[in-house]
Amino acid sequence: MGNKVASFLQSGKMSKKWRLLNLGEVPWKRTQSIYHALALVQEELKTPNTLIMIWPDRPFVCIGLHQIIDISIDLENTSSMNLPYIRRACGGGAVYLNRDQIFYQIICNEKEYPKEMLEFYELFLNPVVETYKHFGIPAQFVPVNDVVAEDRKVSGNGAVTFNSSRVLVGNFILDFPAKNMSKILKVPEEKFRDKIASTLEERMGSFRYFLKELPSREEIIEEYIANFEKKLNIELIHGKLLQEEIDKISEIEDLYDTEDWLYYVEKTGREMYQQKIKSGTYFTSIVKKLPGGLINLFLHFDENEIKDVIISGDFSLNPPFVLHEIGRAHV
Repeated sequence: MGNKVASFLQSGKMSKKWRLLNLGEVPWKRTQSIYHALALVQEELKTPNTLIMIWPDRPFVCIGLHQIIDISIDLENTSSMNLPYIRRACGGGAVYLNRDQIFYQIICNEKEYPKEMLEFYELFLNPVVETYKHFGIPAQFVPVNDVVAEDRKVSGNGAVTFNSSRVLVGNFILDFPAKNMSKILKVPEEKFRDKIASTLEERMGSFRYFLKELPSREEIIEEYIANFEKKLNIELIHGKLLQEEIDKISEIEDLYDTEDWLYYVEKTGREMYQQKIKSGTYFTSIVKKLPGGLINLFLHFDENEIKDVIISGDFSLNPPFVLHEIGRAHV
């Protein structure tokens, strides 16, 4: 653990008692709505910092907040595989999620965590690293937000801030479905799909990959909770959802079903495409790979001036909805 993170732990700024919601298997949509809802109402309800342990009751596809659906996932394949899809309230790329993953979700007061994202990730991913190590998997934290063992990613993580609450979401991967993951991704040509699948198999790790015998979900969760308390000097107290939180979760799930949410990025001007109209008037797109993720930039030029812009991709961003405002603004 870095010196800054170690100093932060010694400073005693974080709450010593957190709520633990060990919810187990829940309806698939709730795995995304719950952290969104709890973060939105934490300040208002003065609820404690919370750790959630959860996994979905069925497979589904989850796209990042800033992604465009039809260029991120293969809608024909998701339909043939009977997979529902949802836009989450956190950045990153499209992923295939199922019961072979255990999600940990952290909701905490922004005043009590390191401001720098690198330090925030390093702090809260330390218990994840130690949990993998306990079971004999040589995990380590790799900036900015990965947990890696022998060059294989064994945990995907993202963060987002709502009001005064910072959220971190991540997973323990029991088994990784590389072929199913490759099927749900949009590819320019089918010949690339096998390459994607083989790359995923080479670069992703799991408990099943490293171990001859899988530990139970209960064993993994129990070890993680113990490391969370020990490494972060926190006491986790089993709790329940408040009725106001349950109501907000239902409200968020209703929102997720709306076209305004599902096509959140597209609503900013998805009709743009690559085509020249005349000299100085054209539509264009730029794809750029940066350390934080892949950025897709769609631009509308008129008389050599930018008239509209859509920014999408598999990156994370705070505040989370700033791109929506940029897309709607007159430039």
